[in-house]
Amino acid sequence: MTFELNLIKWLQENRNGLLDFLFEFFMLFGEELIIIGILGLVYWSINKEFGKRLAITILISAGINSILKVVFARPRPFLVDDSITNLRGDTAANYELGYAMPSGHTQSASTTFFGLNYYFKKKYLLIFAIVITILVGFGRMYIGVHYLTDIIVGGVLGIIMVYGVNYLIERMKNPKILYRIIGSLAFVFLIVFVIVEFISAKSGNSFDGNLFYSNLASMPKMIGALVGFVVGIEIEQKYVKFLNHRELIPNIIRFVLGIAILFLIRILLKELFSLIVSTDNLSDKAVLSLLAIVLDFLRYFIMVVIGIGVYPLLFKKFNF
Repeated sequence: MTFELNLIKWLQENRNGLLDFLFEFFMLFGEELIIIGILGLVYWSINKEFGKRLAITILISAGINSILKVVFARPRPFLVDDSITNLRGDTAANYELGYAMPSGHTQSASTTFFGLNYYFKKKYLLIFAIVITILVGFGRMYIGVHYLTDIIVGGVLGIIMVYGVNYLIERMKNPKILYRIIGSLAFVFLIVFVIVEFISAKSGNSFDGNLFYSNLASMPKMIGALVGFVVGIEIEQKYVKFLNHRELIPNIIRFVLGIAILFLIRILLKELFSLIVSTDNLSDKAVLSLLAIVLDFLRYFIMVVIGIGVYPLLFKKFNF
């Protein structure tokens, strides 16, 4: 760990405005908004069946990542060494307050871009997947929130998820059964971890709501998205059954309108739920802490159900 801390310190000691900009830019490729955009483009406008595969692969990977973070419970570098700075700021509004191992951004980038290469099988995509995964990982070290081993494990897990999930899907007559099993298991895991962390946050008559909420971090969101995917697929296959086509303008409309709708839903639900529960200071609020977890789950569940199963209804209704 000493070597890893020294590496982060060296990166931060040599930081400058250009590196700040470049690493922030590269880290976008592991961010939620970029990945939502890629999934929307593939699913709505390129190939629905591949879009399903890529989506379930990314969501399984994200769900496993969130579970492993709680299992390993490795503190962030900036919390271990005072000379390391969290360059994104120590606020509850970002993802930097959860655990470190494995790196979620690195794993998401690895899963997404190796997943794209798995389908398109282009040499330039493979090179891009390797390079962008490395750059996202180094960016996470540069801002002081991950160790080298965090990004290595995240990157390798992403690749394993791509080949492992696709291997299972290709050998099943009905992938929908696999989706249901995974969604059910993920939900059970969430319940178990919520109970364990809730008990851990209790000490006598006091309850540390902030600790409870931050320890679970992105788990309810990622598992909410995963369960939402399973429900969305059921809706799409039963009531929608949209087709992909090669018409440029309608495909652009599908993508732009879909992303706009999802981002609007994301923002509106976040604002609405924040009126119900503010996560800024949960301190001894056990019930509100649990409610915050439930609302995080619901926000991502609703967003994914709409994107996968409900929004495509417009394709048929308005013929685009």
